[in-house]
Amino acid sequence: MLKQLFIAVILVLGFGTNILADNLTPDARHLNSDMPITSLHRLIASQTGWLNTSRALTPEDLQGRIILLDFWTYCCINCIHVMPDLKYLEEKFGDKITVIGVHSAKFANERDTGNIRNAILRYGIHHPVVNDFDFKIWQGFGVHAWPTFILINPNGMIENMYSGEGNRDAVAADIETLIKKYDGKINTSPLPIALEKDKTAPTVLRFPGKLAYTADFNGKPALFVSDSGHNRIVVTAIDGKIIETIGSGKTGHEDGAFDTASFNTPQGIIYSKGILYIADTNNHELRAADFKTRMVTTLAGTGRQGSDRGVKNAPALSTALSSPWDLAFYPDDKHIAVAMAGTHQLWSYDVAGQTVGVIAGNGRESIDDGRYPYNSLSQPSGLSASGGTLYFVDAETSSLREFENGGVRTLIGTGLFDFGYREGKQGTALMQHPLGLYADAVEVYVADAYNHSIRRYDVKTGALSNFAGRGVRGDKDGALEQAEFNEPNDVLKIGDTIYVADTNNNAIRVINLKTKTVSTLAVSEAAAAPQFSGSLPNLEKTGAMTVAPDAAVHLALKSGWHINADAPSALVLFDSARKAVASFDREALVRKSVALPNLKSGDYRLQGTLYYCEDKAGSQCLLKSFDIPVQVKAGGKSEVVLGLN
Repeated sequence: MLKQLFIAVILVLGFGTNILADNLTPDARHLNSDMPITSLHRLIASQTGWLNTSRALTPEDLQGRIILLDFWTYCCINCIHVMPDLKYLEEKFGDKITVIGVHSAKFANERDTGNIRNAILRYGIHHPVVNDFDFKIWQGFGVHAWPTFILINPNGMIENMYSGEGNRDAVAADIETLIKKYDGKINTSPLPIALEKDKTAPTVLRFPGKLAYTADFNGKPALFVSDSGHNRIVVTAIDGKIIETIGSGKTGHEDGAFDTASFNTPQGIIYSKGILYIADTNNHELRAADFKTRMVTTLAGTGRQGSDRGVKNAPALSTALSSPWDLAFYPDDKHIAVAMAGTHQLWSYDVAGQTVGVIAGNGRESIDDGRYPYNSLSQPSGLSASGGTLYFVDAETSSLREFENGGVRTLIGTGLFDFGYREGKQGTALMQHPLGLYADAVEVYVADAYNHSIRRYDVKTGALSNFAGRGVRGDKDGALEQAEFNEPNDVLKIGDTIYVADTNNNAIRVINLKTKTVSTLAVSEAAAAPQFSGSLPNLEKTGAMTVAPDAAVHLALKSGWHINADAPSALVLFDSARKAVASFDREALVRKSVALPNLKSGDYRLQGTLYYCEDKAGSQCLLKSFDIPVQVKAGGKSEVVLGLN
């Protein structure tokens, strides 16, 4: 259906924008401006689904302004690439220009205003956006492709049209000319802006993108999550507790320590031997986080978007990348395959040689199979290697494909405008903008993002089937066929468990293959590090203690009393630099006995507050604090007792 709509739009293009501009009749009303209200203003205001505003904009709101229209669709990598240009123009010209996003959807899923809202939040868009769900504004302006900018002067006439990427400087020059020409006459009054970000509650994760796993992270299994909307990577225990964070959370591309390094919407991640490799998508870089040194370094990319589609064995740090979206070790752990979404290609990074080069995709956005340079891809966004095969999903052709022995073969998918939600084999089965996948020798699980579902491809039969989700947007746990997702971006199978990056639900979902159910992982931030205090309530004066390196601490209570499990009891051991080296929370203290870690000899401070109550209804509860100098040395006491009453 959308393909037919697109063809109809192309037919309209023959009328062109010049005829539209030449036949405008200015409105007689001027409404606080010497500039007219024109048919263009009415056309822009003809749709009612506005975002980042408190109400729909009217022709009167647009009167007398320099307006820059951005025709976009949120799946489009080229539209994402020009977003920094729009931000630059907005910052450069301030209230002299009015940027308006016109969202004319390619995929059916993108027509939904709620989905566009999530895209606005994900990409940090702060200007008004209108949902042009039926291409009314698109057709009225005779737009050819995404992205397209149209500049409108204060007289309500088209000044210029710019298609594709790379037009920032030309647009800026035209705006400067208009500002000079209409000096003192430009409408700069505030619009009724109400940003979507200010209407949204904070969440622990923000648009999580991709997942990775290790069975041994300091001796325990762990899950890595690219927390894309927070510009960081988090490491969680299997129960969801965050045990490590990489990145300050600020948008940037600074290398350095884990807590100061910065990213810009990181996506693909893979882990090996203490190093996490990161596709830093909007920085156009490949980064590495070393857990031994706790430092982040850049491995490939210059920080600027590249356009060279013929790169071969080039020095990684001096070669510009273009929106790397996912990573996979292929064909071995000495080479990293890169889904280079921005140039519609697959690249490879040689870990030892520190070089990069194209391995598939001639750069033309299409779906041609065969060997390079005859094969073509369309925004590859997910990778997964199994044996000698690299499976990948091409988002824009809604396809599942494989790369093997230097050639590409399409398993599911037929074209740029062929999409839907249908089971079957190649030529019958349909997906809608898939973004992630997991493959093994038997099956491939696909995050079918715009169908809000997880699909399963049988490697032996070549059949695609529905696996989890109902094909509708939602947030619901339960049986596989009843569960609901919201634009899932990645899947990762570990044993009998499949983890899903449920991006627009800001969550990690868990599929239990034994029970065939979906649940939500309770991801929680790590507690803040305990701080040494100079003032404690009801402080018990206690002399210094000398203890053995592995001493036990017992809490003494009279019979009929207990530690209050609902109160914030805590006991912390600080070293001489006032850094916490051991911390015991209420759950540990309720047992009334804790063991200190095997400590080095030296001076410490044991500090904390404990809450305790009588074992009867209506009992009294008391609190007592301790701040005890502790010397650790061989021969010290193996047990110490803190009396509470």
